[in-house]
Amino acid sequence: MSYFQQIKNISKGEFAKNTVFSFVLKILGLILSYVFIVLVSRCFGAESYGRFSIAFTILNIFSLVFALGIPDATIKIVSDKSINSKFNFRTTSLILLIFSALVGSLILYSISEFLSNFYKDENLKGYFIVSAITLPPLILLRFNYETLRGKNEIIRFGFLSHVIPFFLTSILIIIAFYYYNIVDDSIVIIAYAIGIVLAFTLSVFWIKKVDNSQLNLKRYSAKQLMHYSFPMLATSSFIFIMGWTDTLMLAYYNDKADVGIYNVVIRIARIAIIAITSVNLVLAPKVSELYSNSEFGKMKQLIAKSTKLIFIVTLPLVIIIILANKFVLSIFGDEFISGGVALIVVMLSQLFNAISGSSGQVMNMTGNHKMLRNFTIYSAILNIALNLLLIPSYGILGAAIATASSIIVLNLSSAVFVKRSLGIKTYFNPFNSLKNIKK
Repeated sequence: MSYFQQIKNISKGEFAKNTVFSFVLKILGLILSYVFIVLVSRCFGAESYGRFSIAFTILNIFSLVFALGIPDATIKIVSDKSINSKFNFRTTSLILLIFSALVGSLILYSISEFLSNFYKDENLKGYFIVSAITLPPLILLRFNYETLRGKNEIIRFGFLSHVIPFFLTSILIIIAFYYYNIVDDSIVIIAYAIGIVLAFTLSVFWIKKVDNSQLNLKRYSAKQLMHYSFPMLATSSFIFIMGWTDTLMLAYYNDKADVGIYNVVIRIARIAIIAITSVNLVLAPKVSELYSNSEFGKMKQLIAKSTKLIFIVTLPLVIIIILANKFVLSIFGDEFISGGVALIVVMLSQLFNAISGSSGQVMNMTGNHKMLRNFTIYSAILNIALNLLLIPSYGILGAAIATASSIIVLNLSSAVFVKRSLGIKTYFNPFNSLKNIKK
């Protein structure tokens, strides 16, 4: 059976259709994020992109913590009819999110000067102040688009989460730099903030179109909501820590240019996880639905199909980027080519991620979210320790090794747990696939 025939065979049905939509929007979002990076790097330099990366990282840390895990729990709750048909969880969620977001915004604003002093860059203070203002609409935007995802509104979810923010940001930067000749790089974070606010405004209209009124239902208690959201908050937070600790530590030990180069490496490496993230966006609510209905046979078949699709799409992407790493990096500027070895290391770890399949999503949607939280914490601790050990001596390469190691440990732990606990094989054996291709 040929490689393309295998793709065709597993790309049938509604699930595959939604996955294709998710895949296309994810690619479009990545392209727009690369356009944004090229614009910032070409117009303002690698140091300015490094400055944005630091502020972007801090903003997303705050958005994760002060969202209380509610957006992640929303996927489970919205797709579980045993909950959403009996309770009004949206009102409770909004009350908690608005209060928490405002508190987070005030805290970030109050420590903006401390953070700029910590990173030895007074220009960062303005970045952090704008980030503080952006925090509430960003948190509410996440809540709205995860609600749409839970309702299987994949196209609207994809536009809000992947496409619109960086599209609008890039347009605003082009206008500011080329039309108004603005050379102050603070316009970058301001443009991003405007993009988030406009995306949130659109999300409000889209939510109203698909919202089935729950006002006449019993309100979901905060305690019930936190039962799902807090473990998912811990998982999301530590996954984020694994992804961004390297950036924060590089910013402390190295110059802003190195931060910018490394963030381009990470952005490029995300091409390798287009397939798994696209599948997961559709798979998570479907697994939750099948699990709550005790349709375990269908769930296993769906997961097996998804795992195979993830691998056969990811493998060629990884090979191409590894072989053409210098050319790909040179697109962003000659100074980025020095990140070539780091890119290869991270790409190999993402290939292992693809082989492991959607084990984390399966754990989250089958009531094993607390165990996933534990695996994530262990992996994050490993990530922090390796970053502290390797970055002072090896810089960008040390950060890449630390990130790759933690990715492998987390995926291996999750895949083994799902197999032993649920009897589901989320990982994929590429050697069996190669045998089938030859036949």
